[in-house]
Amino acid sequence: PTRRRPPAPADCGSASVPRPENASQNSNMAPRGFALRAAVLLAAAAAAVAHVMRGSALAAEYPMTTVPTNKNTGLAIAAITSSILVPFVAIAIMLWLKEKAWWGACYLIGGLITVVWLYCAYIAL
Repeated sequence: PTRRRPPAPADCGSASVPRPENASQNSNMAPRGFALRAAVLLAAAAAAVAHVMRGSALAAEYPMTTVPTNKNTGLAIAAITSSILVPFVAIAIMLWLKEKAWWGACYLIGGLITVVWLYCAYIAL
């Protein structure tokens, strides 16, 4: 024989806790939420004050009387140009080496190591 389940009560899952008539809806949750917000606000204010004080101490220790200028603008132009060109060149090299399967990966890793080594050797001169 098959068993039947007893019918569920009409207010299944909607049981409410009796509250006093003068209590607001969130009266027992408000103090914890306020305390957390106050603690976060206090921590943020302390961090901001510490940062300002640290900055003023450094400024008093090293006063800046003149603004340094660099007459070599070619370096800035080279930096901007390379920041645009290097990604395109890198993608082109990766696509070219992708056709060579494992040899392409070997060339890429070996080539990068060689370029870094040559750069460090040049700087050390």
